[in-house]
Amino acid sequence: MGSDPTETGCGKEETQWPATAIFSWGTLGGPAARRYHVRCFLALTLMVVSIFALFSFRHALGKTTVDLTASLLPGAAFLYIVFEFRRYLARLDELARRIQLESIAWTYLSGLGIAMFVGGLGLVYDWHWNAMWFVLLEPVRSIWLFVVSRRYQ
Repeated sequence: MGSDPTETGCGKEETQWPATAIFSWGTLGGPAARRYHVRCFLALTLMVVSIFALFSFRHALGKTTVDLTASLLPGAAFLYIVFEFRRYLARLDELARRIQLESIAWTYLSGLGIAMFVGGLGLVYDWHWNAMWFVLLEPVRSIWLFVVSRRYQ
């Protein structure tokens, strides 16, 4: 009589976690994810605005103060994002939390392998690399999140 809107003609459930949320934000969607996105966006915006303001008033504040403060702001902003991600994970159900944590584990292992590969080449060819390259692990986490979430469909 009443059909469940989550079922298709073959009785299989539709995708529970949309790929757009996974690849654009690295989350599984929902209200907790939206709250996490807004707070992270505000933290990053505050970081960028603060850095521009510091450099705008560099002559009044002093070079050492501005440089030290500007160097600490990205770390503070991302530490807040880590705190918000922990809060986001706490709001998820058990399966969604497991998927997120499994994707983080695979990302860490992938990053460790890539770092060892690049580190070995760096030793041979005397390369110097910037730690900001770790930001590229976020798309890797999104890929793993997609792969792991599809396994639990």
